[in-house]
Amino acid sequence: MAFLNFLHDYEIVFYYLLGLISLRFVYLLIAAQVQLSKTIFGLERQLFLRRRTGALGQLALVAVIVGALYGAVHIGLPQAQFTERIRQATIAAHQPTPTLTPTPIEQFGVDISGCTNPKATILQPKPGDAVKGKIDLRITADIANFAFFKIELSRADEPDVWSTLYNDNTAATEAEPSRWTWDSSTVPPGVYHLRLTVMAADLTYPTPCVVPVQVLSPVP
Repeated sequence: MAFLNFLHDYEIVFYYLLGLISLRFVYLLIAAQVQLSKTIFGLERQLFLRRRTGALGQLALVAVIVGALYGAVHIGLPQAQFTERIRQATIAAHQPTPTLTPTPIEQFGVDISGCTNPKATILQPKPGDAVKGKIDLRITADIANFAFFKIELSRADEPDVWSTLYNDNTAATEAEPSRWTWDSSTVPPGVYHLRLTVMAADLTYPTPCVVPVQVLSPVP
C-alpha cells in the first residue's frame, strides 16, 4: 500500500510528465503523417509509415499508463485501505481484553477502593467514623449470581487476622440495604477494620469493601 500512497501523492506530477511525453509523440505522429502525404516513393513511404505506427503505439502505451495510474489511485488504493481496515479490526477483535486493576484509594491508611462498588459496599459506618457501643451497619450485596455475604473484623495492628461478625444469604440493594447491629463495646478501644465480602455462587467475589473505624470507650 506504500507504493499506492506514493502514486496518490504524486499523481498530478505523473500526469504532467505523461502529458509532455504524449505531446512529443503527437508531434512525431503529425510530422510522419505530413511527410507521408508528400512522399510518393515506396521506401520513403514505408519509413514514414513505420514512424507513424511507432508514434501511435507510443501514444497507446501512454494511454495505458494513464489508465493504470488512475485505476491504482482511485480504485486500487481505496480497496487496499478498506482491506487494511478490515485486517486491523480483525486483529483488534482477537486481542485479549486487558484486565484493568482498580487504582487503590487510600484513606486512613487503608485501601477502600472496594467500597466504590455500589453493589457490594458498606454504607454505614463511613471510613474513619468514630463509633462506640451499639452501632447500625448498613450494607449492599446485590452482585450477579449472588450467594451470600459476610462481615469481618480485624485490629489495625493485626490486619491479616479476621474474625467473622455476621453473614447472611439474603441480597440487599441501596434502596433496601441489609441492616445489622454491632456492639462495638465487645472489643477494646482502638482502630479496627470492618470488611464486607460478597460471594457469588461460583465462589468468585468483587474486591472486598474495607472500612477503618475508631472504636471509642462506651460511656460509663
